[in-house]
Amino acid sequence: MLLHENAIQAIGRCKSIEHISRLCQAHLMDFGFRHVAYLTLRSPILAPQNWIVSTTYPREWQSRYIDRSYASLDPVLNACSHALLPVNWDTVPITSLEARNLVGEAVDFGIGKTGISVPLRSPDGSFGLVSFTADQQTDDWGPSSATMASLTLLAMHCHARANHLLGAKDMEIGLSAREVECISWSSSGKSLAETARLMGISERTVRFHRENIRVKLGTETTMESVSKAVSLGLIVRK
Repeated sequence: MLLHENAIQAIGRCKSIEHISRLCQAHLMDFGFRHVAYLTLRSPILAPQNWIVSTTYPREWQSRYIDRSYASLDPVLNACSHALLPVNWDTVPITSLEARNLVGEAVDFGIGKTGISVPLRSPDGSFGLVSFTADQQTDDWGPSSATMASLTLLAMHCHARANHLLGAKDMEIGLSAREVECISWSSSGKSLAETARLMGISERTVRFHRENIRVKLGTETTMESVSKAVSLGLIVRK
């Protein structure tokens, strides 16, 4: 499989994370691929609800995957968390009935019978993963070395563009050091009074910081602010 240069150039022009997977899908459909999924964990402790995801998977499957905590059972995700090279789904061992049922459900939801996942790491230590799925066997995609090389290159450009967009978003938000400290204490469950004591400031000033944070993050409550700050990698939940 030879990837057209236009695909790489188009990824570099994506204006949002959400556009990345759909653009890849459009370029790969002619090669027999069905879906594309990109995710990045801006913090290693993030739960699936807070992953940054861009995927063409059906929304029903995305909700089911999160609601049923399938991340802990997903054999492909487990394999990719330890891998440095692309992972061919056909080679991933399925060692439990729960994992086998998960794979069967994914096929029923139209995800595809097989796929290739490319694990990626960022300079800040965050983990990224790009998956390409299809119904046909991997042998039908053309020479495996050419396919792997093309998909790996595409995945690298997806991850690079996503990190650029996320970095730009972080810079736009621009929480001050005191605001980061304030929301970090909130993330560990500290009350208004406890945060004021720990920071050596008045409760009124804590309220002021929290309100500024909500405005910058576009949230309505402190807990929403915590969740969004963690998902953006601005803080690590304590």
